[in-house]
Amino acid sequence: MIVYYTRYSVIEEFNIRRLLDFAFECVNGMRNIPSEFCNKTWSGEESEELKVGRNLLSYEIDKETGVVAFRVSITDNNDELWTTDIALNDKNNEIQLRLAREKRIASAEYDKNFNIPYMFKKLIRDCIGANDADLPVVDKPFFIDENNINIVADLVNGQKKYSMPVIYVSHPFYDEEFSLDIYELAKDMAGSAHVLVEKTSDTSSSLREMTESRNAYNGAIDIFYNDDSFRFLKLPEMTSNQFRYKVSHSIYARMAMRNIDDDMSLSAIRLRNKIKKLNANDIETQRLTFRVDELDEKYNELQEYFELASEENKTLEKKVNDLENDNYELRNKVTALTESLKRKQKNDNEAISLEYTLKQFYEDEIKRIVIECIKNTISTYGTDERERRDYHVLKNLIDNNSYSKEGDRIKEEMFRIIKKNKLSKADVSDLKGLGFEVKQGGHDKYAFHGDDKYIITVSSTSSDYRDGENLAHEAVNLIFGRT
Repeated sequence: MIVYYTRYSVIEEFNIRRLLDFAFECVNGMRNIPSEFCNKTWSGEESEELKVGRNLLSYEIDKETGVVAFRVSITDNNDELWTTDIALNDKNNEIQLRLAREKRIASAEYDKNFNIPYMFKKLIRDCIGANDADLPVVDKPFFIDENNINIVADLVNGQKKYSMPVIYVSHPFYDEEFSLDIYELAKDMAGSAHVLVEKTSDTSSSLREMTESRNAYNGAIDIFYNDDSFRFLKLPEMTSNQFRYKVSHSIYARMAMRNIDDDMSLSAIRLRNKIKKLNANDIETQRLTFRVDELDEKYNELQEYFELASEENKTLEKKVNDLENDNYELRNKVTALTESLKRKQKNDNEAISLEYTLKQFYEDEIKRIVIECIKNTISTYGTDERERRDYHVLKNLIDNNSYSKEGDRIKEEMFRIIKKNKLSKADVSDLKGLGFEVKQGGHDKYAFHGDDKYIITVSSTSSDYRDGENLAHEAVNLIFGRT
């Protein structure tokens, strides 16, 4: 059963991303939520659904229409299911909110025993509401005096309407105390109705002339909807809180007869997205069919070409054989000249060949490690040591040998990714692109090129920035050492 519903305009800055970030943040503070719902954030995906028993956390985005629907259903201590729905139209900047309760014993009566969800109140406190015509969407009373009295006069005379209901609280004639707490009423109705309050009883007198005495006065309260209006009077036996409760829940009950627009509901968006995927699959099937037909035509053309080329191939084979014979003679001459040249350059530069059996993980890895180790070694030489023959030989090796910078790129990217507090899906994808493989048994362990000797462990929860930086230094040291 729906127990609460409202809709209002929001500021342009409150878009789909801000809504989902806001909603996930509020879910973390809810009572009775399953541990699986804790610390969830929006991953950037168009849809997601997580179920734990009867509890549900789900959202769907329709990029084409600019609509997002978010839902969280939580079972309370009485095993009753409370469902909170938020739907935002990013194109017309309108939000719709709904609270539903599923009792163990079904009832057709409106349920008054509920509290407006914290996230609904926080939306207004965060000032995301836009103006409803000339009235702000806030959680504070809007005072009426001689300067803006036309707002109420137009309401009473039926010349102006608002998307949200309007509560008008008249000022008592002989008492400065209102019949209810206007500030608490404004908080109760935040995002549900505007609360307009007369500053003084003189305003009532002016309104009587402007509305032919149809206005509320002497503490009475009028509620204006688009199609009708109602007047409330506080009975002598009523307390201020009881009167406030009666006024607020009369609006809640009326609005609870409405529901989130069909085209903005979670199920409707999910169905539209599935239909789009099916249509996309049909289009892809047609495209592949056309492609197969094109390939068949090209295959037939190639068959004809091969038949024509077979005769030419026989002629070419004879030419190739003749060229191979000529080439054999030339190779012998080149070999003889090379041996002669080697003997003449006996004292010139020579290349050093070192054998190894390890697999290289990236271009010039082993060459890079050798050169960097040599650099590290001679960097410790003192003045006298730099006059020795071994220093000159090692320095000459460094000066005459370069290597690919791929290792430096991988090292910098590793450090940038791992030093973050928590890795996103994009970060994990980037790690895989550097050559890391996810190890079975845990999403936070990665082996460099699948080698268990080079496993790094990345934090799966938010941590201090310095912890991430230390972890990054350890990972880089494991793979690259002092290089």
